[in-house]
Amino acid sequence: MKKILFSLVLFSLILINTKSVNAMTYEEALSSPKPMALLIYASWADDLPSVQQAYNGMMQQYGEQYNFVPLDIASKEAKAFNKTYHIYPNLPYVLLFKDHGKISRYLQKNCILDNACFSERLKMFIN
Repeated sequence: MKKILFSLVLFSLILINTKSVNAMTYEEALSSPKPMALLIYASWADDLPSVQQAYNGMMQQYGEQYNFVPLDIASKEAKAFNKTYHIYPNLPYVLLFKDHGKISRYLQKNCILDNACFSERLKMFIN
């Protein structure tokens, strides 16, 4: 049982740390005029591999229109978002930002896992 749990955690960490070509750092995305889709995650979060797969799919589809930034919950930037939005227990989640952070939207895990919902929210938010 311990070997299975260890393998699952290791797989999750490898999946998270494998950045796609379109992934950016938080600092790069802040300086860009494009909207940002920020994934806040923790290695121990439920459904993390499924959420990461859905997020990467949207990154491939909307990479020209959005900056996609994955942030580990332990990072300084992610801690600031959790203090502001008070949504730490709902990991993983996506925050959408535009107009240099003046406008934001929160996407729950169930929407991220539903490709139609996730895609619709990205399309609606950019307009």
